[in-house]
Amino acid sequence: MKNIRVITIICAYLRTPLSNLWKTVVFCCILTFLFHASFHGSTVLAGERTVIVIQSQPIAAYGEAIKGFEEACKRNNISLAKIYDLKGDIDEGKRVIKNIKDNKLRPDLILAVGVLAATLAKDQFTDIPIIFCMVINHERFNLEGANMTGISSEASIEDQFGVLKTLLGAGKNVGVIYDPKETGSIISEAVPIAGKSGFDLIKTEVTSGDEVASALKNMVDKIDALWIVPDSTVVTKGLLETILNPALKHRLPVFCTSSAIVKAGALVSISPDYRQTGIQAAQLAQTLLNSPTVISLGVRQPDKLKVTLNTQTAGIIRVDTSPLQSRPDVVLYP
Repeated sequence: MKNIRVITIICAYLRTPLSNLWKTVVFCCILTFLFHASFHGSTVLAGERTVIVIQSQPIAAYGEAIKGFEEACKRNNISLAKIYDLKGDIDEGKRVIKNIKDNKLRPDLILAVGVLAATLAKDQFTDIPIIFCMVINHERFNLEGANMTGISSEASIEDQFGVLKTLLGAGKNVGVIYDPKETGSIISEAVPIAGKSGFDLIKTEVTSGDEVASALKNMVDKIDALWIVPDSTVVTKGLLETILNPALKHRLPVFCTSSAIVKAGALVSISPDYRQTGIQAAQLAQTLLNSPTVISLGVRQPDKLKVTLNTQTAGIIRVDTSPLQSRPDVVLYP
């Protein structure tokens, strides 16, 4: 209909004699504007989809994921309307949620980055597709729902033991300290996987951080490597030295899923590439936005991993890291 109106206006104008140059100029301007508005403008607006991002707090890893998401959204004609920062504060989160709900421009999709953003979005928005990412050990937080899609923030157990096998070979005892309430399901899943990779998993349960030091002391002479899982009872800022210092002293390779722990002294981590996680989230967003009847795609494994090696630690514990250094996804630290 808009195109017909444009043609009608043009035909009416053409029936009027063009008596001077000024009228010709005006005619050309009108013609250019009407065609631009009718054809170009309507096409762009019709295909545009709007999303918002909610991040739990302003940390570098979240920023990398959001940057990747934003770049991929631009390529896919998805408009990133706003990035909300909860600043790690639940009260700020409530204010942000109210702000989003009060806004008349309803988003077509929400990207929630981090656990606070993910849990708040899940509780407050049940009719908008939500994609969460950068949530460590996401199983603990019941992020399931008809409108929930996620990207795991841990490398698969197979990938983790595959890297360890490349580095150390098979036939090793691998120790792990864990709280059954926190990571019991991960350890249960890991036992047969470790066995298939040629490792024997030596497990020690704890129920509080106070038990970690003695648990490590009791197993340190029985293991060839130590596996740190994302367990909030065991892995705290205060306990990292309690774990890493004895491991270095006994020349134990420590592997994990956090490059931050590698920078603190662990040997190797296998973790998602954060920027690629954002790109993957944008790809999932495009799938959801192009399929209105689909509002959840489940939880996906990360598309791309990176291996971070602490070369200083490798020198101290005398581990040859050359089998891994030829991989294209390896980052050397420091």
